[in-house]
Amino acid sequence: MARGVTDYICSGTAPADAADEPARAKYFSAEEMMCHGREQGHCNCGTESANNVSQRLLELLDRLRESIGGPLEVSCMYRCPTHNAAVGGVANSQHVEGTAADVQTPNYPHCHTPEQLKWYAQQLPFDGIGLYDWGVHVDVRCGGVSAGIEW
Repeated sequence: MARGVTDYICSGTAPADAADEPARAKYFSAEEMMCHGREQGHCNCGTESANNVSQRLLELLDRLRESIGGPLEVSCMYRCPTHNAAVGGVANSQHVEGTAADVQTPNYPHCHTPEQLKWYAQQLPFDGIGLYDWGVHVDVRCGGVSAGIEW
């Protein structure tokens, strides 16, 4: 029986983020990483919620940006459980875990469709990649070690 996206189980031990080190990215700010629920009146999260984003996710997003060769717009990384519920996210959302990002399709000559953006994401070890009309969802649900879940 085929597994659904939400009940995928990792087949290995994912590397853990260092608990005492804040997540850092070369190209993405805390404002881009944080829960955006406060702006919509769903929660009181602030920039400190950016610390909930997986370091491995940030490393792969930096690599994605470098492979595309220009800035990327990320509409969502971390989402607190309250904000996630308010926007209709699934209870086990990778965004709540801090292991997912929604990347909008850029407007570069070599990358201006969601399909092209997905191709670039597939060149990296994201565990999950979802194609949407606005861009792609990428995640590191297994720490970026078990690539292969796509929708």
